[in-house]
Amino acid sequence: MENNNQNLEIIETSETVEETTKENKFKKLLSSIASFFKKFKSGKIKNEALLRRGGYSLAITAIVLAGVIVFNWLVASLGDRFNLEFDMTADKKNSISEENVEYIKNLDADVNITICGNEDEYAEYMTYYAQNYYGVTISSSSETEYFSQTVNLIDKYTDFNDRITVKYVDPQSTEFTAITTTYSSYKLAYGDMIVTSSAGGKERIKVLSFDDIYVISTSGSNSYYQSYTLAANKLESALTSAIAYVTSADSKKVAVLSGHSQNNYTDAYAELLDANNYDITNISDKLITTISSEYDAIIISAPSIDFIGSELDVISNFLENDGKKGKGLIFFADATCPALPNFYAFLKQWGIEISEGILFETDPNYQSPDQPSTMIIQPATVEDEDILENLNIAVANYTVPMKVCEDSSLQITATALMQTFESAVVAPIGASKTWAEYTDADKKQFDCVIQSVDSDFDSENNAITSYIMAFASVEFVQSEWASYEALSNQDIVMACTDRAAHVGDTSMTFTSKVITNESFATKVNASNTKLVAVVFMLIIPVVIIAAGIVVFVRRRNAR
Repeated sequence: MENNNQNLEIIETSETVEETTKENKFKKLLSSIASFFKKFKSGKIKNEALLRRGGYSLAITAIVLAGVIVFNWLVASLGDRFNLEFDMTADKKNSISEENVEYIKNLDADVNITICGNEDEYAEYMTYYAQNYYGVTISSSSETEYFSQTVNLIDKYTDFNDRITVKYVDPQSTEFTAITTTYSSYKLAYGDMIVTSSAGGKERIKVLSFDDIYVISTSGSNSYYQSYTLAANKLESALTSAIAYVTSADSKKVAVLSGHSQNNYTDAYAELLDANNYDITNISDKLITTISSEYDAIIISAPSIDFIGSELDVISNFLENDGKKGKGLIFFADATCPALPNFYAFLKQWGIEISEGILFETDPNYQSPDQPSTMIIQPATVEDEDILENLNIAVANYTVPMKVCEDSSLQITATALMQTFESAVVAPIGASKTWAEYTDADKKQFDCVIQSVDSDFDSENNAITSYIMAFASVEFVQSEWASYEALSNQDIVMACTDRAAHVGDTSMTFTSKVITNESFATKVNASNTKLVAVVFMLIIPVVIIAAGIVVFVRRRNAR
């Protein structure tokens, strides 16, 4: 019984403590509520709320400012390593193609691009240069944009690959003098770009001139002058092609068949080939019995001794290359050499016909003064023939009468690349410069550079080709005319040699950048004029005023 009483007493004591605790909590709650109303009445709680709100605002402002600073720092840092620009022009005039970007990113060789000019003044000076040296008429601001566009596009190359280095050199500086000394075989002008690389173990060079970068179109002419305008910028195509050329580790091999030539007319040509990373071998055998397939092309220059049948079979077999083709022959004729009936018959099978005699130019405007055999030769009009792009006239002497003839095979196509004017005639060998035994009916246009292509398909249906490039005169390369920058003697020779040796075969193609100067007025009509007026004169002002009222009311209520 006693134990039960003790337990009851303990239970009663616990209940009393619990009730006391609840009562104390309730009193504290009432006290807190009373204190809240006192503070509210005195305005203290309002000040504390405002203080907290101000603190939050200050903290948020500090965080946003810190975020902006960090973001700007990140953008600046990333901008040094990546291209973060967005080209918002409709024609992407300041962007390079995705295919080009992919090629640049995968480039694993060091490339140096030296630009003859000041970066900040490039556009200004190029405008002057175009007008005064190329007769280009600058009639709108869009045309001068081509020069600024060039600088923008070049910058993209270094953005996508840090192995590409671009440097502008002031033509008035001692550094530029050193450059002209190093590359003395090139006549450098303002705006020219020197692209170099030693990817193949030996420095390879490609110089891009004004004609390589810009497309000029004829805008008008009269009897006194012809005017031109800038039509497009092809920097992307020219520069990427130059980079591909100088970084090619594949050195092409050519052989000079000198055993049939009495005079050595290949010294200047060999020097030109060596500067363009060709390996040159001289085959001086009087009787050609074999030509190794290791050579990409063979050269026959001014032969004075005819080839016999077995030798022509060797040449044919070389070009056929066991059905794989991919070979070339570059031939330079010389009107002072004897006739070569066997070799000329071989060329005729390739659509190239050569006759006896020497060409005279009867129009004084197209000949060297008092030298009718030294004549101006012009590019032919051939559609879709990129080898003729940017070619000027050439000058040559001792030119043989040469024409494209009907080829003997459906696989062979011969095309004239350069021609005389229609005032040329055939004179007998040894005729004096005063020879004039011709009539108007004898005046004709002759072909001076002919490309003949033997095309077929391999077992996988891929096109395969071999070329013969025939020049009507050895003076295309072996004469004082070849060193004149204004003439295209060396240009056409190297272009044909590269094609015959299959240099730079690539599937990459680029389009020229054309800048249009469209007026906004041409895109605005009556309906969208009203829309623009409503948006800018009504909707935007109303939105701004409404936002201001909301902010004002919220701040007023917060007080």
